[in-house]
Amino acid sequence: MDETHEMELRDEHWQKLQPLLLGGDNDPGASGRDNRLFLCAVLWVVSRRAKWSALPPAFGRWQTSYVRFMRWNQADVWRQIAHRVSEEGELQEMLNAIVAFGDGYTQRAAQRRVNKYNKTAYNALLSAAMPSRRRVSGEEKADTDCNWIWQLTHK
Repeated sequence: MDETHEMELRDEHWQKLQPLLLGGDNDPGASGRDNRLFLCAVLWVVSRRAKWSALPPAFGRWQTSYVRFMRWNQADVWRQIAHRVSEEGELQEMLNAIVAFGDGYTQRAAQRRVNKYNKTAYNALLSAAMPSRRRVSGEEKADTDCNWIWQLTHK
């Protein structure tokens, strides 16, 4: 599928996806306000490789869509839906693009965790390798300052 091609959720796609999506009216727990609008928002971001904050207001608050996308991504919902509609060509391509987009987020998050761990470990090694600095008392500091000043003035 062309990366710049805008993915559009047509009615026949929606009819196949609607029963597979979480948060429907008949599902237990919280329900999504508008699953179709949410899915269109995800497709908008994925097709453009855009930042979530660039999501047009017509899709609702971008933060809400982002958090919901990430929750579904962490729960592997996108991949499960993609497996269920494996015989549908264009719909399968759209879902595979969403799965790949979500995998990219997962990989970046894992890399950030590794980087944070490495930074913490490196800082711990540095602090252990550095000699501890002895705290100088006020009297010693005054003596040192006087000696330093004396050395400058008495050449």
